[in-house]
Amino acid sequence: MPSRPKTPEPELFAPLHVAVVESPIGKLWVESDGAVITRLSFDALHVRQARHPSILTEAQRQLEAYFRGQRQQFHLPVQRLGTRFQQLVRGMLEAIPYGQSTTYQALADRIGGKAIARTVGNACGSNPIPIIVPCHRVLSSGGLLTGYIGGIWRKKWLLEHEGVLTPDLFGAG
Repeated sequence: MPSRPKTPEPELFAPLHVAVVESPIGKLWVESDGAVITRLSFDALHVRQARHPSILTEAQRQLEAYFRGQRQQFHLPVQRLGTRFQQLVRGMLEAIPYGQSTTYQALADRIGGKAIARTVGNACGSNPIPIIVPCHRVLSSGGLLTGYIGGIWRKKWLLEHEGVLTPDLFGAG
């Protein structure tokens, strides 16, 4: 039987590098392929690495400054994966200024109408780089804190940190 020609490994499976950032909302694992930020996770990532690319050092620096209240915008190259719709929504997320919020419905209205608010929510929920691509700034139409990959308590903390919510708006805890 003839052997199959070797095909290049897809970029999705490129070697990864991970940096850990200590934050008030727990440890953050920032992942990179060495050129761009590919993911930010609230769960531990175990990756052996021989080197720590400069992009991760810069991501650590910017995230730490954000949590100290000294940075309001991230200037990091991020990986652009997902459908065209997901990429469109994530671009809109990046345009929401620090200290402000919007709703899933408002984003849907800008794209194509009321019927796609849930689809916008799904695109936000599949965001692989939370905080840096600020999906936490999107609320339900009633202003409620709904789903967040890091948990509602982290979304609430991030919004309070940015001055969008007052700590007592939703009661204690």
